[in-house]
Amino acid sequence: MKNDHISEVTAAPKRLRMAPDARREQILDTAQKLFFIRGWDQVTIADVLTEVGISKGGFYHHFAAKEDLLDGVVKRFTIEALAAAQAARDATSGDALQRFNAFIAETSRWKAEQGPQMKFFFDVMLRPGNDVLFGRITAAANAAAMPVLLEMIIQGVDEGVFEVPDIGLVGETIMALTQGRRAVMEAALQAAASGDLEAATARLSQRMVSEGALIDRMLGLPDGSVRLVNPSEIRLMLRAIVDG
Repeated sequence: MKNDHISEVTAAPKRLRMAPDARREQILDTAQKLFFIRGWDQVTIADVLTEVGISKGGFYHHFAAKEDLLDGVVKRFTIEALAAAQAARDATSGDALQRFNAFIAETSRWKAEQGPQMKFFFDVMLRPGNDVLFGRITAAANAAAMPVLLEMIIQGVDEGVFEVPDIGLVGETIMALTQGRRAVMEAALQAAASGDLEAATARLSQRMVSEGALIDRMLGLPDGSVRLVNPSEIRLMLRAIVDG
């Protein structure tokens, strides 16, 4: 009787071919997952390559550096927040101011539900010596949000609700407020981490009240028109970041 010896050769799995846009999104999906689980410093490009299963050449075809991954993650996170806020705005009846406030309220609510993600971003942004990364994060977020903000201002002007000297300049100034919030946010998070959540909430709330007053003036509105602060949402967000 003839014995047939069958040898099994285990071939290395072939890398799935993907369209460039799909591959880029896959890389970002992987980087985002690793960043949120491990933190910025504990993730390398090599980690991302291993997880995705691509070569260095495949990575550098889409991204020039690890920091570019951060830009992409920030942009998509901001777009998700904007989508939720836009839905709330679209569902709100009334004038441009009421829709603007609905947009702000939903943005705050959405962020309060993203504890681990918000913790990651603030860990990167507020760490001493991370000024460059702070700038990249705010720039990426602002680039995604600016068109939406300008659209809301234009609608308010068209409806006669807002009165502004220069729409573009007002938009730029409102965005710049978020960059100036860094020191206050850092102090608030330190207070929350030490157990004084109420002091942390009060500190950040006061900053947001002041920013709201400035935005009222820039949009030509009576004081108290723009509701930029919700202490309960701020408290939830701070708790989520500290506990995340």
